[in-house]
Amino acid sequence: MEKSEIRKDYFQEKYVIVAPKRAKRPHKVLIKEEDQVTLCHFCPDQIEKESIISKTSSHENGWDVLVINNKFPALIEDNPRAFGKQEVVIETPEHNKEIHELSIEHIEKIIDTYIDRFDTLSKIKGVRYVIVFKNEGGKAGASIAHAHSQVVALPLLPPDIKEEYQSYGNYQVENGTCPYCDVIKKETGKSRVIWENEHFFVVSPFASQFPYGAWFLPKRHFKTMNEMTVGEKKSLATALKVLLAKLDQIDTAYNYFFHNSANGEDYHMHLKLEPRPNIWAGLELGTGVVINPVPPEDAAKFYRQ
Repeated sequence: MEKSEIRKDYFQEKYVIVAPKRAKRPHKVLIKEEDQVTLCHFCPDQIEKESIISKTSSHENGWDVLVINNKFPALIEDNPRAFGKQEVVIETPEHNKEIHELSIEHIEKIIDTYIDRFDTLSKIKGVRYVIVFKNEGGKAGASIAHAHSQVVALPLLPPDIKEEYQSYGNYQVENGTCPYCDVIKKETGKSRVIWENEHFFVVSPFASQFPYGAWFLPKRHFKTMNEMTVGEKKSLATALKVLLAKLDQIDTAYNYFFHNSANGEDYHMHLKLEPRPNIWAGLELGTGVVINPVPPEDAAKFYRQ
């Protein structure tokens, strides 16, 4: 791809300018963000016992995955003006290990922990939406280097989620099919496919707003992450390990998050990976039209190598 293109999302009113000339070296290695903190509050000997919610362990002493209350929450259950709940999933007791360096089995435990917390927080009266997400690196909003994710229960349906649901519903009415199921059909065999097996399909979306962006789509249509089978969880863990290891090679910060059905409505659960090598500026913030210097076709090729 040599010339820029304006691309529209598969079914939402979102537009991206794919501009490869803005990145002469799209796979250039970025400067790694070093951890300047000497004291880590997520290391085992620093965790306050009263903050622990649950843990997963394969050995008698210690833990593999730990869930704690967020020490500085913006939302709490006994504040009616900012109601909600925030939890932290500490993915490993080892400070210098990233999620892609963990075993497939360990990543499966992390996914099982996500599901457990999603289930538990979704049942809290007054909660309307629960999001599971990970910020990795300073540009992605991470404030602590120790590998961790977050689970946040909200008393409202976030505007971006509501907008996607509306677009999703409009697509179903017009086409009689699920837009994400159709993405899998349309992209199968195309240059934007990154990884797939019998359970999951990973694609760099046609109008990706983020360089190296990827969607992890289960091939089976289901609403929420707690419906994943053992095979689907293993497949997702494998795909995450593969893609995040590639991002580590170019020292790129990223976010990923799960999108689930709200209120039991029909939906296609999925995970979106959004790397953050660049910073949105005036055009993006002022119009919502994003410039992506890495064509999705090139991003998919990078991941497949």
